[in-house]
Amino acid sequence: MRRITIALTIILVGALLAASSRITAQTANAAAEEQMIRQLSQQWVAAAATKDPAAVVKFYADDSVLLPQGAPLAEGHNAIAKVWRGYFDLPDFSLTFSPTKINVSSSGDMAYEIGTYALSFRGDKGPVQENGKYVVAWKKVGNTWKAAADIFNSDGAAP
Repeated sequence: MRRITIALTIILVGALLAASSRITAQTANAAAEEQMIRQLSQQWVAAAATKDPAAVVKFYADDSVLLPQGAPLAEGHNAIAKVWRGYFDLPDFSLTFSPTKINVSSSGDMAYEIGTYALSFRGDKGPVQENGKYVVAWKKVGNTWKAAADIFNSDGAAP
């Protein structure tokens, strides 16, 4: 009876250690994946500063969707590039954004990013400055993260 108790204890401890190491590995992987997405967000801001739609579209998956405020959704690279071109053509266009939260799925193939942005340009009636928030749903494509869905809206009052 004592041998059975010892054997069961060893099996239980082994199972707990294995589960613990798996959880630790998932946590470490999630942290590394989160850091990768943070770096991509910084690169995305730099790409937007070039005002080149092709540079920005590289951050989107082939089947991605952009849901801009006050406009129809844009699906796929060509439609998304057209939306970005419209923003880049605004006089004195400037955009910065930064994540405030990134959550990576336990499977490591999906994530979401929540953040804030600051947009400015010169409008017909003078300078326009807008602050807002956004959500990007990321998916793993091979070894790279790509935006699957991107939506943003202003903190200001609706027109």
